[in-house]
Amino acid sequence: MERDKELDRQFAWLFQWFDFSQNPIIEAPREGDWVSDPTVVTPQESPDGKWHLFCSGKGIKHFVSDDGFHWVYLGLALQEGYSPFLFREGDTFWLFYQVSMGKHRETAIVCRSSKDLQNWSERKIVIVGEKDWERGIHGEPYVRNPCVLKVDDEYWLYYSGGYIILPDTGYEEPSFVCLARSKSLLGPYEKYESPIISPSLSDKWRNLGAGAMKVYKLDGYFIGFNNGIYWGADLHSHSAIHVLISKDGLQWFDSPKNPVLAPAGSGWKKSHVYQIDCKIVGNEIWMFYNARDGWVAATERIGLAICQMPYRLSL
Repeated sequence: MERDKELDRQFAWLFQWFDFSQNPIIEAPREGDWVSDPTVVTPQESPDGKWHLFCSGKGIKHFVSDDGFHWVYLGLALQEGYSPFLFREGDTFWLFYQVSMGKHRETAIVCRSSKDLQNWSERKIVIVGEKDWERGIHGEPYVRNPCVLKVDDEYWLYYSGGYIILPDTGYEEPSFVCLARSKSLLGPYEKYESPIISPSLSDKWRNLGAGAMKVYKLDGYFIGFNNGIYWGADLHSHSAIHVLISKDGLQWFDSPKNPVLAPAGSGWKKSHVYQIDCKIVGNEIWMFYNARDGWVAATERIGLAICQMPYRLSL
C-alpha cells in the first residue's frame, strides 16, 4: 500500500491514541460468550439521551451507558448475526449485519430498521457474495463487516469478502475489503470492479488477510480504520488497527506511524486487536474496539482508546 508524506504530516495527530485506564470497559455477560465488533450511538444521536452499544457474541448484544465508560447489559437485540453496524438517517436507525446462510460458512449482509433501538423491522438482504473474492474455501458466498457512509447522493457500503482459516485459532478472518454503491440505502448496490484492499505476502500487516475497515469522512478526507490479519515473527496470527487516509475513498494511503493499536503480548489484548467504531466527544475521538486474549480457549472484550483533536471536527 502506498504512502503519502503530505497526508502523514497533515494528520500526524490522528496516529496518537491512548488507551482508557480502566480497559476493558465491556466483558461478556456470561462465561463461554464474548463481545466484539462494537457499533455505538451517542446521547446526541439516541432517542433517550443515553449511550447505546451493540456488538457481536452469541447473538447481537445491546448495552447502555450514561457516560460511555460504564456499561450495563440490556440483553439480546437479536438472536442472530455478527458484525453489526448502525447507520442513522433522520430519526431512523438502520442495523446492518452479517447472517449465516445455506451450507458451510455462507453469509449475507442484511439490514433491519428501528426508531427506538428496541424494536426492529423484518430483515432485508442487502449484499450476497458473487465475485471470486467474495467466496470461501468451499466456494460458498461469504460477505461480512458492513460499514455504510453517505457520500453526496450515494450510499457507500464498505464490507469484507472471502476468508482464510487461521491455523492457530481454527476460525475464519476476512480476506478482502470491498466497496459497493447505491442511490438507495437498501440497494440494489453496484459493486466496485475489484477489492480496494487485498492481502499480500509482502505486506507485513496483511500477509494473511486484509481484514475489515470502518470508514468516516473527516476534514474533507476519507479516514479508514483497517485491521489487517497477519502472521507474526512469533509464528502466531495477529490483527492490529491501522489508520488509512484517502482522497477519494478508493485509493488508500498507509503510514509508517501505523499501527495505532496493536496486540500487547499479554493481558486482555494479547493476540488480536480487531473491529472498531469511532465517535467525536468534545475535542476527542473515542474509538471503541475489541481485542482477544489468546488463540485457543480465548475470549474477546471491548475497550476504549482516545485521540485528542487539534481543532473541532465532525465525523
